[in-house]
Amino acid sequence: MQPSSVVRSGMRALSPRVRALLSSGLLGCAALALVPLGCSSATIRHLPDDRPRLPAATAERLRACVGELGGELAGGYYTFEATVKVDEEGRVVDVKSTGVPHPELAICMRIALRGMTVPEDLLGKLRVSTSPAAANGQTAAERGLVGNAAALVLVVVALAELVIDAAPVAVAIAAAVEVTGEIAETVKGKWSCTASCNVQQVNSSVSCPDRVTGTAYGPNEPAACAEAKRRATQSTPAGCYPRHCQCRCIKR
Repeated sequence: MQPSSVVRSGMRALSPRVRALLSSGLLGCAALALVPLGCSSATIRHLPDDRPRLPAATAERLRACVGELGGELAGGYYTFEATVKVDEEGRVVDVKSTGVPHPELAICMRIALRGMTVPEDLLGKLRVSTSPAAANGQTAAERGLVGNAAALVLVVVALAELVIDAAPVAVAIAAAVEVTGEIAETVKGKWSCTASCNVQQVNSSVSCPDRVTGTAYGPNEPAACAEAKRRATQSTPAGCYPRHCQCRCIKR
């Protein structure tokens, strides 16, 4: 299902009031003039934190969601935890969340995050720096670099927490931006290897290529080469057998 169809299906599940809120762009007192709680019903409070902040436009959209729907929660303090997955260009492709026991509010906030534009400085944090030195008070491991040469590489940057107050309710937004795939591998890998393997036919009814190849990144040459060979062999068609794999590697 395409992202736009996901948003449309989520919109259909919402009440007319929330659909109107989202259609207005979740921004502006004029657009929200008919909302019972009003523009001043919720305020944004940034906690002391050196980590990157959510973009101001996204924080405003989240504030509008809480201002409109927070009154339907029992009074208290809630934490909305969200993971925002982005692609190599910084486009949001998925949002997962927990922590708010109100379906429409949770959907409204996920859609607000789904429309986020990742700032270039934050995107840069996802692309660079694999040194053990701390960044934003965190080591590379603490920022979420996990995995090994044969596993999915994952990079996560936690954002500064903010609180939206809409008395008697307060909702803390604890969001993290996550990226997987080629950009994450580039972040992790100081070495790049391309493996090339000869291919032997083992089933006479199958047409086999002369060679198969695979490219991978790694923290060192052996790890990058091992992963490149794994990818090359896994791309071999059924009925064919890869042999004599060799790597060509460069240090980045």
